[in-house]
Amino acid sequence: MIQRILVCLIALRVLVARPALAQERPQVTIQVDAETIGLGDVVHLTMSASSSDTMPTDPQIGAIPGFAERGRNASPSETHFNINGAQTDRFTLTVDFVLQAQRVGTFKVGPPSIAVGGSRFLAQAITLHVVGAGNAPPRPARPAPRPSPFGFSFSPFDPWKGLFPGADNGDRELASPPDVTIDPKLSLDAPRGANFFLHATTDKTTAVLGEQVTLSVYAYFDLNTPEADISDDGREVQVADFVRHSLLRDDQQAPVAGFASIAGRTYRVRLLRRWALFPLRSGDLTIGSMTLNVLRPRTASGPRTSEVLNIHITEPPVAGRPPGFALGDVGRFALVAQVQPREVEQGGAISVRVELSGTGNVPSTIAAPLRDGLEWLAPEVHDDLGPIGHDAYGGKRSFDFIVRTKRAGNLDLGEIRVPFWDPESKRYGVARSSLGTIAVKASAMAAREGPENAPALLPGLPAPRDRLEGASVSRPHADDSRLFWLAGVGGGPLAFGVAALGRAAAHRLRRTWRTRRNSPAAELKQRLAAARAACGGNDTRAADAAIARALEAATVALAGVSIRGAVGSEVTERLARAGVEQQAAARVAELLRECEKARFAPDQANVVEAHERLTRAQAAIRHLEKRA
Repeated sequence: MIQRILVCLIALRVLVARPALAQERPQVTIQVDAETIGLGDVVHLTMSASSSDTMPTDPQIGAIPGFAERGRNASPSETHFNINGAQTDRFTLTVDFVLQAQRVGTFKVGPPSIAVGGSRFLAQAITLHVVGAGNAPPRPARPAPRPSPFGFSFSPFDPWKGLFPGADNGDRELASPPDVTIDPKLSLDAPRGANFFLHATTDKTTAVLGEQVTLSVYAYFDLNTPEADISDDGREVQVADFVRHSLLRDDQQAPVAGFASIAGRTYRVRLLRRWALFPLRSGDLTIGSMTLNVLRPRTASGPRTSEVLNIHITEPPVAGRPPGFALGDVGRFALVAQVQPREVEQGGAISVRVELSGTGNVPSTIAAPLRDGLEWLAPEVHDDLGPIGHDAYGGKRSFDFIVRTKRAGNLDLGEIRVPFWDPESKRYGVARSSLGTIAVKASAMAAREGPENAPALLPGLPAPRDRLEGASVSRPHADDSRLFWLAGVGGGPLAFGVAALGRAAAHRLRRTWRTRRNSPAAELKQRLAAARAACGGNDTRAADAAIARALEAATVALAGVSIRGAVGSEVTERLARAGVEQQAAARVAELLRECEKARFAPDQANVVEAHERLTRAQAAIRHLEKRA
């Protein structure tokens, strides 16, 4: 029995120990592409774990103070060898953690960990140093994974690394700039932003009204930094005082304008916008800025804005200005005209096609010549305008006129003239085209339909007057009288003055009446009347209260002092300071005390006593009146 128990214990021990023996510690290595990085830069921490039992799983970065994880990329791989019947397996998991520095300092990152067969194993923590943006030393290029002879990629810790010299060495983060030709016209004194910036310029700073101003907006990309990622939610150039026409095709990508050298760095320059601007008014006009937002690299992200430009616009000179010149007709133009047919019956119509071509602000209207016997109808206009070369705008504008003939004979159509200002030669010019003559044959139908045979449009009207009938006799009117004008000129101001004086007098009367009504003497008179009325009734408390109010009003009206709210000897002191005799002041104070005592006595006071206090109060008031 004991032997069986021992055998079971040994077997159980072996079964429990097998998983522990199988889960041997994996080989874990840690590598970073830089130990000192700038604020906002990205560092790659690569962990590779190899195990002979099973594939490592669940990689964790651990604590990352001062950093933010921006991504991770896991690459598993397996190798199997069979040598003389002995099977050897190797399972490797490589994880690339992408971390971005958030603040300056020295930080301990990790330790990273990996799970193998239900157990988790820790790697070694890494110490990283974060310095200010742009102050980190240059880091070596990170090699890309090399191709494997077995058709899949290995990790950066690939044992086959270096065995295939023809393999690709990988892309570098910062490629050295190619040999380029620098265009001095694109160079600037200093860059306007890191990695990428905008620059706007015009071909002139002064122009005349209607003259073309060419605006160009360039994008500068630093070849020594990663390519900037630009968002499409920016702001277009604002040109409210101009008519703008694009000199680039709508489906055309931003062409490379050349390369520039600025502060020792090489920039690729692309042409984003090229517009022909035609000013609408004179004065100092503003061309707004263009804004684009940089998303990456994050160290240089944010908006990029071009310059705000000012253009001074004037009118062409008045001296030498030809008749018919319209402000804004600026450029260099030519006219070609075609007339069909040259022979027509009276009442018929001919077609006149005028083509105005050139560069600049091509006029949108032309004036038809006025000739007797011809009626020019409004033309039909066709435009064929657009860029001419790289920097000019213009083309052809056609005007198709219909001209009706009203009389017979050889009619001269006259000449089409378009005056313009030539900004290149700084002088006026006139584009001309003679239309020649046409032969109009008489027509019997047109004669019958002539104006003399036309029916009356408004029958019943009196005949037109062809001579004067003399001066009309005028009757006298009221405004012919001098009295009317005297009354009209002087009566109004006089009435206004009387009304103003009457209004002022009424205001003074109302103010005097209110003053008298609200005076202390009037209030005393009212208080005495109220006291007499109260003493004639049966409510002795109301009578004493009315007597007290009469005394308070008397001190205000006759002594100029208020004793309301005064208690005890304070009444005497206030009256004495106001100049009242001590005896009179004491009499008033005594009457107030008696009135207060009678008002708040538990039993109803005697009406006779109230009359007696009223009599004494009237005597005290008369004494104060004598003093006043």
